[in-house]
Amino acid sequence: MKKLLVVSGLTGSGKSTVVQILSEQLKTPVIPVDSLQIYKNWPISSNWPKNKETYKLIGKYDGLKQSITSYHFKKDVLEILKQTDNPILEGGCCFFLNYLLNSRKEQFSDEKIKAADQEALKLLQNCEDPQSLLKSYFTSYDDSINISDRYRIQKALRFAILTNGQSITSPFNEQDPRLSDEMDIRGFFITEPQINISKKIYSRCDEMIRQGILEEFYQFYLMLDQKDFRVTTPIGFDEFINLMKCFQNIFEGRYISNRRAEKQKREYVVKFIQQFYVKSRQYASYQRKYFRSNLKEFIWIDNRTISIPQLIMQYYNCDREEYETRVNSEQNEGLKNEQGSTLLGKQNDPMPSKEIQDIVYKKVQEIMEQ
Repeated sequence: MKKLLVVSGLTGSGKSTVVQILSEQLKTPVIPVDSLQIYKNWPISSNWPKNKETYKLIGKYDGLKQSITSYHFKKDVLEILKQTDNPILEGGCCFFLNYLLNSRKEQFSDEKIKAADQEALKLLQNCEDPQSLLKSYFTSYDDSINISDRYRIQKALRFAILTNGQSITSPFNEQDPRLSDEMDIRGFFITEPQINISKKIYSRCDEMIRQGILEEFYQFYLMLDQKDFRVTTPIGFDEFINLMKCFQNIFEGRYISNRRAEKQKREYVVKFIQQFYVKSRQYASYQRKYFRSNLKEFIWIDNRTISIPQLIMQYYNCDREEYETRVNSEQNEGLKNEQGSTLLGKQNDPMPSKEIQDIVYKKVQEIMEQ
């Protein structure tokens, strides 16, 4: 059975560096399992690799024109797998990865799914009340989908159309094999204690701010039709738009002193950066929980381990029995069940440095003065 190497891990765990080493050793391309890297709009937000020439699918789509579902992503990956020997899957998008490895073939043809997608997009294009629209197609709908989540709304409407109102989730043919049945999946999840990874995440957020993530947010915002449903956007985008609105309200205020206005703007800047930190940290916590529950056949590796690429190659090249022994070992279970610091949920919001505050403040001021 053909092997498939999958390297995932927490945000900020260093999985991209490990994958680049493995890609050079194996002389094979990398397929990013990332719901943002496939769009050309987010090179900073999604941390594009420096040598992206070895990567497939990076920047393939325009997030302003296309919303790529897990179904369409899987089709792209399966096509690459047909044409490429021993590629590496890399990324931390848990849902995309789980769908790719463990979903079965849709009961509907590609043509029917495409037609239903187009119909769903047409219905949503000028819709002011998506919740009522979904209820009109699926009477048991319970308002459970956030109206700003375009991906889930479109997906639910697609299946409501395909099933004549019987379901808003995908019915699969249970007789069809999964990718994990057809290939020998060798999966690795790079982890680290939450208290450690949090500090790395804050540093990564700072670096993205230095690299110009706010300009990336702003340029996308300028091109985005605000009447449309929200397209795929990264952590921090919504908070940045809110920060601009807060600055705009201050600029339009008539009865506020310059001193008070300055103080309020500085406070808004700090709040934005803290939200950026905390939401990024929370996503790492979500990744850990999702993998524990849904992707159980992975070997977990502590990021502080020496020679991670060599360890991965050891269990990539060994027989299946040895790999499964490591998956079911006490050591692996211990890493999977590592608990975050009890202080982490109660800790004060991290205070950004003056340098980072000034970068954000100057950028938003510049935007307001345009």
